Amino acid sequence: MFIALRIGLLFFIASFAISSWATRMPDVLAQLGVNKATMGLTLFAGPVGALVAALFAAPLMARLSAGRVGALGVAVISAMLYGIALSHHWLVMASVVFIAGAGGSCLDIGANAATQRLETLHGRKYMAQCHAFWSLGFMAGALAAGLFGQLGFSLPVHLAIVASASLAAVTATYFILPRQFYLPVPAAANGEKPPTFAMPNRHILGVCLMTLGVTLAECSIYDWATVYMHEGQPASPFWVSAAYASFTLTMAFGRLVGDRFRERFSGSSIVRVCALMTGVGLAGFILAPSTLISGLSLAVMGLGVSLVYPIGIAAAGEKEGNSAHNVAATSMLMTAAFLAAPPGIGFVAEHAGLMTAFLMMVPLVIMSLLLAGEADPPSCRRREAAMPAA
Repeated sequence: MFIALRIGLLFFIASFAISSWATRMPDVLAQLGVNKATMGLTLFAGPVGALVAALFAAPLMARLSAGRVGALGVAVISAMLYGIALSHHWLVMASVVFIAGAGGSCLDIGANAATQRLETLHGRKYMAQCHAFWSLGFMAGALAAGLFGQLGFSLPVHLAIVASASLAAVTATYFILPRQFYLPVPAAANGEKPPTFAMPNRHILGVCLMTLGVTLAECSIYDWATVYMHEGQPASPFWVSAAYASFTLTMAFGRLVGDRFRERFSGSSIVRVCALMTGVGLAGFILAPSTLISGLSLAVMGLGVSLVYPIGIAAAGEKEGNSAHNVAATSMLMTAAFLAAPPGIGFVAEHAGLMTAFLMMVPLVIMSLLLAGEADPPSCRRREAAMPAA
């Protein structure tokens, strides 16, 4: 647990910084003076930056180590809050979001690859616990943002404070991470250098699609849940933030206990249960008549999405080939899919309403349910195929 705690601090700091401005999305819209479609286009820059960074992740990890790439990503995310605080035009904001997206990709690929390596070295499960701190950071950031808003702090002042605190925190965390976290990425068995671009292979395509369905639904909540509640269920900034925080609270709980379940149950069984809970929670949120019901629905959905991404990343690392490169390629492929999400949801929301935009996520959750078998290691799936029929 202590190892997971130290690594988890990186995820906590990054998600706290991200949720600090994501929770105040209505204030961001007002500061920029744009509609939802333009905001969606602005958010589009984030996945573009993440994709560009993911393309070069493999050689960067080979040079710096996966752990250092992850820590660098958190520093970039934190610093970009200053840019968001000062942005008054959507093109400037898009440029800042682009760089923040690149930092997020570095964290995602570097920290996950280093954690997957630690699981292999120690023979223990850490991935879900580490991601729990991402959820806790999002919850803490959302509650803090609601408090800042309730107290009348302007968006620039709020984000400048968070940026300064986050940069100080990631600097301190860098020096307390496990030494194995900074181990060089192992060379290929045949001595080949890592490819310039981390490209996905056929072994991880199924894992990517399985993970993608639930994760896109999760991302839609991150980007647009507060706007949806603000428009349909008038409430104070604090209670909207509290409802939003329930999503990350239950997600954190699911991830804190998730590694115990990973040691007892197959990945496919866990993903099936998680996908069903995600679908139920999403439906409840879409149809919620009040902020209270929205919060309860988001709590169910948070528990549902909690383990799908950690299981997907771990499964990618277990596929054939170099585990660090597989994680990088998985992140790149999923990030490419995320390119269409922010502008797509924003466009649909502007012309057909956010309810319709959220309904678009339902078939994707079903896709994760149908592809749950991809979460099991190849050896496990071969054993199941070889078993005689009853």
